[in-house]
Amino acid sequence: MLTIAVVRRTTRALVVLCGMMMMLTMARAQNPVEDAIKQLSSTTVKGYLQPFIDGVGADLNSGVYHSAYIGTGFSFKLELVGMGTLIGDAQKVYSAVPPVPFDQTPVQTATIFGGQGTTVHGQGVDYQFQNGQLNLSAVPLIVPQVTIGNIMGTQAVIRYIPIPDMNNFPKSTFFGVGLRHSISQYVPNIPVDLAASAFYQQLTIGDLMEEKTLNFSGEASKSFSILTIYGGVQYETATMTLDYDYKGYGPTDHIHLDLDGQNNFRFTVGLGLDLLILHLSADANFGTVTVISGAVGFGL
Repeated sequence: MLTIAVVRRTTRALVVLCGMMMMLTMARAQNPVEDAIKQLSSTTVKGYLQPFIDGVGADLNSGVYHSAYIGTGFSFKLELVGMGTLIGDAQKVYSAVPPVPFDQTPVQTATIFGGQGTTVHGQGVDYQFQNGQLNLSAVPLIVPQVTIGNIMGTQAVIRYIPIPDMNNFPKSTFFGVGLRHSISQYVPNIPVDLAASAFYQQLTIGDLMEEKTLNFSGEASKSFSILTIYGGVQYETATMTLDYDYKGYGPTDHIHLDLDGQNNFRFTVGLGLDLLILHLSADANFGTVTVISGAVGFGL
């Protein structure tokens, strides 16, 4: 039987672990990333950051459900959800136009996940685009998730991580909230479980970046003893707001931009194991980008 004390201690431990994981995956690169962004004009920052915006947004929109079953009576589940958006060669380069007075012919150069930025030559002076700053094959993210219900076939899903200033890692906050509702309760004798959900999230990193996501999904699952096969279709959005003072080539300027992620639809397939109060799951998500997600948790 879960007690309030156990839930509180476990929640604190998960929050600390998630904060540490986010710092380990981002802290080393955070200052160079911010410095690189400040060197980018409004015309080049979109291409440079687009794979990062897509990856973070797709991560945030992952792992909300691991079954379409929503029963009756009280339920509580505390999970640690990990996600990784895969980064391929296509996400490591983009087409950019050099600044005036250089030749305005577009060139291929590195995104935030790429290698060395392309150098263009002018009359007596050269210009180099920003180097890539994140040498990753996937965009990693790990978050705690609480699912609680059931009221009239409805569950609430909550995610939250506050990360204070630490070792040059800027103060960051991650928050998400959503609802899941049983569709099966309206369709007697249906052989599979059906549900629908809506979820909103916000990730703020320092004063420079803030990404907001929204998703709506339809879910189906079928349980065979301890094994659950699940899947779904989802519509999603992701928007990153950038706010910084440009310090690159040419006049300084204040830049404020809203950049949208390219992933809008996904198809999910996954497997789950229910071992008394222990729950394990893993799934693959296919859309404009590919995301692998897994979760470990416990609850009723």
